[in-house]
Amino acid sequence: FCAYLLNYLVLEPGEALFLAANEPHAYIHGDCVECMATSDNVIRAGLTPKFKDVDVLCASLTYDDGPPHMVASFSIAEGVQRYVTPAPEFLVDRVELPASSTTSLPPSPFVSIIVVLKGGGVFQEYQQGESANGSLVHEVHYGSVFMLCADTCLTITAGAGSLLLFRATTRYTLDDAY
Repeated sequence: FCAYLLNYLVLEPGEALFLAANEPHAYIHGDCVECMATSDNVIRAGLTPKFKDVDVLCASLTYDDGPPHMVASFSIAEGVQRYVTPAPEFLVDRVELPASSTTSLPPSPFVSIIVVLKGGGVFQEYQQGESANGSLVHEVHYGSVFMLCADTCLTITAGAGSLLLFRATTRYTLDDAY
């Protein structure tokens, strides 16, 4: 029954959606990257053999209706799209590179987490204001998870195939950072 009350969406690669706290959602098919603020609960509503707490679910919902909040991306570097949501806790960068190409992620003033979802390549990690010569070099591949320290520059080079990765970091503006 609840499927009739939810917005049904088909997202294409590169599209993003923002859901505020206490908004139910489900993935019917496909892959997605979900980044969320700190939470101490998951309330299951159905379609699962796991425990469902209907009373807590009904008490926590916002009951807001309306169209979904789509999040437009914008380019911050070659092959890098940034998604800034209304949530102050995070932003997400999507890096998609063809084989053997290179791009750079701008440094974040906060720690970042990077997840490689397709392909492989090389990361060169170096401090802001320093040369990439003598940088730390890391080989990454599908499934790699990488922590990048604050104020650290990262040059990314795709391997023999295309590369797709996502970075999550605390939301900031360039004015906040530098």
